[in-house]
Amino acid sequence: MIPKIMQASKVGFPCDRNLWYAVNGYESEIKTRTQRIFDVGTALEPIVVDWLNQDGWVTFYNSGSQRAELELYANIKGGKIGGHPDVFMENSYVNNVLADIKTMNERAFISWKRNGTLKDKPQYADQLHVYAYAAMAAGAPVDKLAVVGVNKNTSELHIDLFDYSEERMNEIIKRAERIFSLDTPPEQGDRMESWACQYCEFAKHCDIYQAKHKQDTDVGNSIMKTNEPDIVNAIELLKEARELSKAGKELENDAKAVLDEQVRKQGVKSVSIGSLILTLTETSSTRFDSTAFKKAHPELIQEFSKTINSVTYNIKESA
Repeated sequence: MIPKIMQASKVGFPCDRNLWYAVNGYESEIKTRTQRIFDVGTALEPIVVDWLNQDGWVTFYNSGSQRAELELYANIKGGKIGGHPDVFMENSYVNNVLADIKTMNERAFISWKRNGTLKDKPQYADQLHVYAYAAMAAGAPVDKLAVVGVNKNTSELHIDLFDYSEERMNEIIKRAERIFSLDTPPEQGDRMESWACQYCEFAKHCDIYQAKHKQDTDVGNSIMKTNEPDIVNAIELLKEARELSKAGKELENDAKAVLDEQVRKQGVKSVSIGSLILTLTETSSTRFDSTAFKKAHPELIQEFSKTINSVTYNIKESA
């Protein structure tokens, strides 16, 4: 019997059913756009490794992605887990770092850099834990794990270092062994997230996906399905712009909270950092209380109101 294998790159996927299809050899269908995103990431890996070397890191780069020479697997009950790690690296401050290179769009990069891998990209942390578990089982030392992230919009590079957790690894093994043991597809599981169906390469096998897709079709018979490049690009740009706007507002609020505490409350009115000068200006203004006016004078609101037609573009993920 061919042993079941769960790839490290899959272990953090939130849907149990997706993992079951993967370890049982079901045929996958990866969307062209998704595959191209993977291809861009793979193509950029050697460039990122060069940047690491330029920044003083000593690296061992396991080139080739899924066809890389170095494979690390560890046996668990019912099969084995592992894969092809990207990079082992060290510098004068930290040794034996096992790292994975991830390229991200600007919205994802900003969120990940602010919140860290463990909170923002737990699937990346799970992937690195599997590599580390297999590496240590083979006798290789691992002192730290790291995601080396690159902003595809700006080429900014950031490294997030974190510790290996035996508790986390035990949960990963427990989940993998449970999925190995099942003879039929499980439910999606309590880790399931709304975006997972959209990126599932086993959708054609999944009755849960098919049922959701049928519901969307029944409800949305008027939906125009199109691959017209201009329309596709416009919708994706609108979605990304809104996500960037939200992320930017969160960053601005975080920055203002620090400045309020460490600058404004200290009575400082101007701060210089290199070529940048921050100036604080406090103002007061009077604003019209429309809510109170509506309650006090409803007849005037009706008299001076006018109808304005507008269009709102709402975007949601389909199943």
